[in-house]
Formats: sequence, C-alpha cells, structure tokens
Amino acid sequence: MRPSIAALKLPQAEPACAALCLALVLPFTLFVLLEGSVSPHEYFKLSAAFFGGTAFMAVAAIVLYALRELLRAGRASAWSQSPAGALAQAFSARWRADRFFSLGWPLALFMLLLPSFNAFKQRILPKAGFRYDADLAAIDRVLFGGDPGPWLHQLLGSPGTTRFFDAAYHGWFVPTTLGLCVVGLCASTRTRAQYMLAYAAIWIILGSVIAWIVPAAGPAFYQVLVEPAGAEPFLFVHEQLAIAGDARFLTSLGNQDYLRENFDSPSLAVGGGISALPSIHNAMAALFALASFRVHRLLGFFMLGFAMLIWIASVYLNWHYAVDGILGAAGAIGIWFGAGWVVDQILARSGGDRAPVPMIEPVPA
Repeated sequence: MRPSIAALKLPQAEPACAALCLALVLPFTLFVLLEGSVSPHEYFKLSAAFFGGTAFMAVAAIVLYALRELLRAGRASAWSQSPAGALAQAFSARWRADRFFSLGWPLALFMLLLPSFNAFKQRILPKAGFRYDADLAAIDRVLFGGDPGPWLHQLLGSPGTTRFFDAAYHGWFVPTTLGLCVVGLCASTRTRAQYMLAYAAIWIILGSVIAWIVPAAGPAFYQVLVEPAGAEPFLFVHEQLAIAGDARFLTSLGNQDYLRENFDSPSLAVGGGISALPSIHNAMAALFALASFRVHRLLGFFMLGFAMLIWIASVYLNWHYAVDGILGAAGAIGIWFGAGWVVDQILARSGGDRAPVPMIEPVPA
C-alpha cells in the first residue's frame, strides 16, 4: 500500500502550491495546442528536445544536494571513505521524507512550460506583427540621448568585451534550469512555491501576454522584419559584433542567424521565435537576484550585478532595446512580490508558517 501525502512528511501546503502553479501553466499549454498553429506531434518532439538538458540539470542539482547534506551532518569523512554509502544515506533520507516530490513538481512544470512557450513564440506570436519597434527605439533615444547600442560599442567595444558579454548572456540558461532544481531540493516550501509561481508567470504573463500586446522584433531583426530605413544604428552594432567574431565564434551572431532561418520554418526549433518586449532574459536575471537574497546577502548582490550585466549585454549584443530590459526586470519584481503574497495566503489557510525563511539553510559550522 502506498503511503499517503501526510505519511511522506510533505508540508500541507506543498501539493496546494504545486497545483496552483499547474493551474497557471496547463491552460497556457492547452491554448497553444488547441489554437491550431502547433500540431501535437511537433509539440511532443520539441518537448523531447528539452528533456536532455533538464535531466542533466536535475542530476547536477541532486549532487549538490548530496554534498550539502553531507556537510550539514558533518559527514565529510564519510564522504572520503565511502562516497557511495554517504550518497545513499543522503538520498535515502530525502526519499523517506517526500519521495523527491519537491524536486519532481518543479521539473514537471518546467517540462510543460518551456515547450509551450517556445511553440507560442515561434508559431502564434508572429501573428501579432512587429508594430512597436520604432516606438521602443524612440523611447531609448529619449532615455539615453541617442541609440544606446552604438554608444556602448564606442565606450566599451573590444573583442574581449564582446566575447565576455556573449558568454555571460548565453550562459543564462544554466541558472534558468539549475535554479529551479536547487529550489526544488533545498528551498523551503514557501520559497519554492513563490519562485515557481513567479517563474511560470514571467514566461506566460510577460513573455507571452505582454509580448502579444506590444509585439516587437528587436534590433537584430529590425532591417528584415520591421523597416530597412530605420535600421542604421542596429546595422552599426552588427558590424561591430562581426569585427569581434563571426557566427562560428560568437554565439549571438549564430543564434540571430538561427532565429532568422527558422522564423518561417514548418518545424518547431528549440529556442525558436522572435520577440523583444519585455526581455525575458532580463526578467529571469532579476528573479535570480531576488531569490538569491534569500540565500545570502552577498550572493544576492552578486546576482544583482549579473542582472545588470545581462541588461547591458542584451543591448550591446543587439538583442534588445534598453527599455525591454527595464520593463522586464520591473515586471519580474512585481510578479515576485505578488507571488509571495499569494503563497502566504495558501500557507495561512493550511496552517503553514508565513514568516520569510532562507531559501537554503546555512551549513552548520
């Protein structure tokens, strides 16, 4: 006979929080599948492509969890003497506690959410057109006294700077996936639910709904998808990027070519789709920073610096208008605190502790 949820020592609010997040994501997935632009076969093929990277991140998170448990329990000597036995002990304790439910539901949510967003962005969002690029570029000029992309290249441009920004910007997917594995294994119920609810809302509300209401392609695609006449500052940035490294060496140039080639593709492409406002890269970087302050103040400030780096890189690499990142980060901050309020209501009704708790408990000295 299988143990009940209570027997697994799950916090009472954990299934309710998981159900809330699923209630946000499932209608979005159903809309993508039923709208008519995406076939189920294409969708599941795309989902399979996401599975490998997700599985790798899950394994990495489990290893981090095992090391954390060994350090917390003072079993460093056991680790050196019998790594297999020490790992087995840590995993066995977690299995008895909740059968890894707290890791499983964030991963399941991710596997439902990301292919749905990918399919929406590539097949459905283009129907909205790209009507606001000129307006967003004009807002940038007002805010910064000119186009910020060329200005950044004149101020900071060099092959080393370009490759540094490129590596940081495209390494962003690692904390995107690893972060949800870590909160699944190491966070409190409150933080896990707040993070996952905000995570899902950013992709759906900001990346899909707002992107549909204010559709824009972005600087790299201005000449092809908007109007050649207004593309001069963005062509200058492209030329500066090409000086630093062509598509074989610079991920941004290769990915921008990839998105152009797959824009009208009959098949769904992993990471396909074009959209500028709001910047999900910047929104997620802001979410990482907000969650990191739950771990340690220094980590929070480090991730805040990373978020600023992503914002600058998004303009420098021709992906976004500066205002895309500003609105993306502002939206993420609002969603984070809104998600916290919702989760607190669930915890209050279930008798849970509403007080803020560290995302990862400190390792005892």
